[in-house]
Amino acid sequence: MSMTEPVPEQRTDASRPPPPPRRLSRSLWPAISRRLRLLYFRARHVRARFGEGCDIRPGLSLNMGEDATVIFGSRCVLDRDMTVECSGSLEVGGGTIFGHHCTLAARESVVIGNDCLIAEMVSIRDHDHRFDLGLDTPVRDQGFDCRPVRIGSNVWLGCKVTVVKGISIGDNAVVGANSVVTHDVPANAVAVGAPARVVRYRVPPE
Repeated sequence: MSMTEPVPEQRTDASRPPPPPRRLSRSLWPAISRRLRLLYFRARHVRARFGEGCDIRPGLSLNMGEDATVIFGSRCVLDRDMTVECSGSLEVGGGTIFGHHCTLAARESVVIGNDCLIAEMVSIRDHDHRFDLGLDTPVRDQGFDCRPVRIGSNVWLGCKVTVVKGISIGDNAVVGANSVVTHDVPANAVAVGAPARVVRYRVPPE
């Protein structure tokens, strides 16, 4: 008497285990995480405006006063651990890129144009502490001296540049690393030093 081979159990589609979930492509994850961070900051800071395509890296600290206005244009990059403090008005044009650990502080008004390169650890402030009310009053209690800051389009500020209150920097200007800008910089100028001084022009001045 011959022995027949056992017939394998037939499984219906309903009894098959589900396929394992597909892993998210590594190439897609950065774009998705950027989008999620943008949505998070839009939801958390509803009075701030972040344009389409803004890239907000981890560690952004955004502190806004009750009447503050904060606007970043489209395609801005805010690299990691950036600090933004605003009780006045802050407007940044589209395509401007900030390196890591930058500080923007506006008690009155700071305006930055389009397509600027702001390198790491740059500080831009429109105010200073006052210290003219005598030695018996702590500096922290003497208030602030505020003047607007204007930075044009296509400006490059090198690493660790400091821009103080009341400064205007023209379009296409370049400011070298570690410079302290205490006087206006004309359009198309290259300025270096502490205090920063114009050393040449990218094109002949008009």
